Amino acid sequence: MFSRPGLVVASLIISFVVITIVDADTTDPSPSVPAPAKGVTTKTVQEISLAPAVEVANNDDIDPTGNCLEEIKLHCDGFDVGEGALADCVSDLIAESEIREVESDTDPPSISDACREEVYQYKISRNTNINRNIPLAKACKVDAEKHCNITWFFGYKSGQIISCLRVAKDVLAPACAKQIFKLQVDAATDFRADPDLYQNCKDDAATLCEDVKFGGGRVQACLRDKRMQLSWGCEEQLFRQELENADDIRLSVRLYLLCIREKRKYCADVEPGAAKVKDCLEEHRNDDGFGDECREEVNKMIEARVREFRLDSRLRKTCKTDIYNMCAFLGEVDNLDIEDESVVRCLQDYMNEIQDSACRALVRKYKELAAEDIRFDVPLAEACFDDRQRLCANIPPGSARVFRCMIGNRDKLSPLCRATLFDEEIRFSENIDFQYPMKVACDKELQTYCKDVPHSEARAIRCLQDNKDDQDFGAECRRQVELYENEAATDYRLNYRLRKECRDDIELLCSSVCATEDGATCGGTVLRCLTERKEEIKRESCQKEVLYFEKMEVENFNNDVILAAACRDDVQTWCNNVESGEGRVHECLRAHRTNLSDACRREELLLEEQEAENVELRPGLLRICRSERRAFCNNVSPGQARVFRCLAEKISDPDFGEECRMEITNKLLRRQANWKLDPTLRKACRTSVSTLCATEDAANSEEGLVYKCLANHYMDLDDGCQKELGRAVHMAFFVWTEGAILTSDCDEDVKKLCLSVRPNMANTPGAVGQCLAGQLEESTTANSTAPRLSDKCSALVDVAEPPNMKQAFEASLTVALLQSQLSAVEATTGLTMLQRDNHGNAQALTLTGWTALLGIASMVLLVLWGINYAYRQYRGVPEQAGYTLVVKGKGGR
Repeated sequence: MFSRPGLVVASLIISFVVITIVDADTTDPSPSVPAPAKGVTTKTVQEISLAPAVEVANNDDIDPTGNCLEEIKLHCDGFDVGEGALADCVSDLIAESEIREVESDTDPPSISDACREEVYQYKISRNTNINRNIPLAKACKVDAEKHCNITWFFGYKSGQIISCLRVAKDVLAPACAKQIFKLQVDAATDFRADPDLYQNCKDDAATLCEDVKFGGGRVQACLRDKRMQLSWGCEEQLFRQELENADDIRLSVRLYLLCIREKRKYCADVEPGAAKVKDCLEEHRNDDGFGDECREEVNKMIEARVREFRLDSRLRKTCKTDIYNMCAFLGEVDNLDIEDESVVRCLQDYMNEIQDSACRALVRKYKELAAEDIRFDVPLAEACFDDRQRLCANIPPGSARVFRCMIGNRDKLSPLCRATLFDEEIRFSENIDFQYPMKVACDKELQTYCKDVPHSEARAIRCLQDNKDDQDFGAECRRQVELYENEAATDYRLNYRLRKECRDDIELLCSSVCATEDGATCGGTVLRCLTERKEEIKRESCQKEVLYFEKMEVENFNNDVILAAACRDDVQTWCNNVESGEGRVHECLRAHRTNLSDACRREELLLEEQEAENVELRPGLLRICRSERRAFCNNVSPGQARVFRCLAEKISDPDFGEECRMEITNKLLRRQANWKLDPTLRKACRTSVSTLCATEDAANSEEGLVYKCLANHYMDLDDGCQKELGRAVHMAFFVWTEGAILTSDCDEDVKKLCLSVRPNMANTPGAVGQCLAGQLEESTTANSTAPRLSDKCSALVDVAEPPNMKQAFEASLTVALLQSQLSAVEATTGLTMLQRDNHGNAQALTLTGWTALLGIASMVLLVLWGINYAYRQYRGVPEQAGYTLVVKGKGGR
């Protein structure tokens, strides 16, 4: 293994092999050194023996009487001639003039073109031989001998010692490093001051940048803008200079000049070096007041970094081990032979597996940049170059605008662009930091609702989803969250959490549903498959994610892609002014059910079936019945319609809210139209329907045909189906309303036998059902003169389960019998066994000692009597003469 100095020497050997091959026919690759003017003093200098001796004019300075005479008189009076003192003074004036020219708020120092060129030529000549630069040669004598003694191998070549010291700048003595930095500033200012760059790029510059003024880093900027047209040698040397200058903004001359205002405003306390000022400018580039020219130059810097990871020294150094381990980058990281954007892409793909936290943070930043601006996403920018020009040419880059434009034109994209775009969407779905518009719009909400929620694994996104209906949630943030949901609904792969948790179940249950190519989305087909087969899903975490997606569907119709496509015209016609969210569009469509197209009506019915399974999928009911659910069904877990069933059983409670009662009643009435809207019935009677009522089911009517068919074949049903059908019919009578689908056969009986006695009976849940049950029981009693129910109504009431009131009556009868017996015991023994109110009515039972034993014995006798009574009723044993037994017969009615 090489030591650090050894690596420097090895790098120089490799680079000089390249240079030697390129310049095999060139005797002097550097610009010609001007001869000293007549009368100018010269001397021979050879501070460093590795380089040839040279003749130096003016003790290594510009001619004080030459083209810069006026400038020296005005601004450099008192400077001694020699060792570049005058040249440095005028160079500072030139730099100041460039800055003031950019700032355009003060007059720049007047520097003639002739003076500028004289200073440039002086700097150029200095870089051909280290001995021409006396301060550099003195400061770097030891370092040159230590790190750059390579002339014995290839012989001396113009500028090679200086080139070697530039490569070794990190290990140089401070005095030497300071002089090398000044040299780098000169080379960055004028490309001619870098012998290797000049030799390889002079022809390209003459052809491509002939009208570009020397100085100010202008030629290098021009060459970078036309990189695709450069010769191989020029491109390599241009990148080499970029790499050497990457850490210090002062060496990125165009960036420094164009951003001097912003540097002073936003980064005044940031010291140059280690790319700190560049990072500061990058962080603030989207702030209000940030100049457009500076922003564009910063964006160019970022684009160069994402295309070549080595231009970010921190990434190059911090991620070196991870690059080797994960990205199979087998060459030396500082090798200049290639520009490889695939390394940045590789690090992004494996970001969560990166061990070094500093490296992971840098990679996350690059991924955020890629999600913000297509120019920073190299694979997408290259794959979609033509598509972008064709479809989004007027969309300025930044703020994910081009990204959103291409998503909006997905169907018009070329196959390669569409596939690459979809891949990027999948990559960006994992973290809100990669959802640029949503992250910006939701900055306040993230702090308010999700402050301690990690951004990875889509957890912060889920947090925003969970809180988006809060009244203090910002409108723009809510809009961005809804847009995210709409997009995630187009393909399960864009729903990060569901894709991760359901990977195995999708492979098992839905692998054949979607086999898209070229980046086409599945269009909700896999999501539909999961919701339809959710009972077969094995992984609990997948079940939870599917339920969450169902909540998205019922809340916003756009999140059900298949339904939205089927109902687009219907929504436009009937619900155009209805705001999406909280299930409002679905409610509107169902209110116009009879007017809907067949496809839309079918999709809405499928969604209703899903909603019936779980109260969490009924946003309107949840909103209206929030208090009642908490009061009456707080311990009932959702699923299998348990919460809805609990609420339905409690609607007769005096404390039950009227609005919720009406909502539950309407849902129960709606169930009567279609048997599939009753989940427990649907499950229990699936086989019976397919056997006995297939024709009615195939009709897909909204007239309760399957219910009526099942009632007609009641005795042919299995026990489970009988029980659920009885419950369903019982609940239909519980909320009887004239004209209701399932109970309409009893409307005349209700009016004649029930409402005629108590006109307000229909306002009490369950009262009509109790009345009909009583009428049925009386009509079966021998010698009864009570009016009889019609045959159809009688059959329907007979199917229904006994009403709760009848059960309560039988219970109260038992209690009354017990009370009578205990009163008799009191009269006989004189013991107090019943507590009574002021009116003498029994309120409670008090049993102590042997009276407790007596009371228990009485209760046992009552229980035995009840069992005997139930048995006799079951076996049909007559209680008295003249009793007529009614038994349900098999077959249809």
